[in-house]
Amino acid sequence: MKEIKRISVTTQVIDSIRESILQGSYPVGTKLPPEVKLCEMLSVSRSTVREAMRSLQAEGYVELISGKGAFVKDNQGHDYDAIRSWFIEVAPTLKDTTEVREALETLQVRMAIKRGSNEELEVLQQIHEQFIEENKVSNVTALAELDEQFHTQICRMAHNPLLLKINQLMAMELKRYRLMSISVKTSSDNTIREHELVIKAIEERDNQKAAAYMLAHLGSSLADINKVLEGQK
Repeated sequence: MKEIKRISVTTQVIDSIRESILQGSYPVGTKLPPEVKLCEMLSVSRSTVREAMRSLQAEGYVELISGKGAFVKDNQGHDYDAIRSWFIEVAPTLKDTTEVREALETLQVRMAIKRGSNEELEVLQQIHEQFIEENKVSNVTALAELDEQFHTQICRMAHNPLLLKINQLMAMELKRYRLMSISVKTSSDNTIREHELVIKAIEERDNQKAAAYMLAHLGSSLADINKVLEGQK
């Protein structure tokens, strides 16, 4: 059987529109086609286009102006200097965000061990395997989405509706952070190793190790960002 790809239609739409912007089809300041037209061009629903536009706005490529539409804001892509500049701008809040994630995600992984099923663990492993494949071709958008899926799947395994709602709010706040962070190749390589340790601890039903590995993973992500801030590639 053919392997099932876990990349969403929305991600494919994001990639398509971003590629058009980067290739110069829509210069900075240009208004993108209306929502209905994009639906026709890409053969997708209006909700998919809306979600894609919100993500592209979070990435800094477009600006959504109420009542007017979507306009191209940046067509230069995310080179190293751009990534570094963005991290410098948001650095004060990243530490706060990491502290909250440390509290929430260690709780989530402990509860996932207690309540998660083997079938849910298999889904987590599939997400991780797809992350590895996308990392080989440096598909940044897919990697950012799969990283979000990985952490969200652990939260789902906790079977706590309130935690899931909090996780959804955090995921929205972390969208651009994930994209920028994963754009640095060492970060995605580190993520593979760290996710593998978390999965192994869940498989072994080891609460202490799972929480420790999750803390180490979140700390490593922050350390990678600090290297970028210091000018290390």
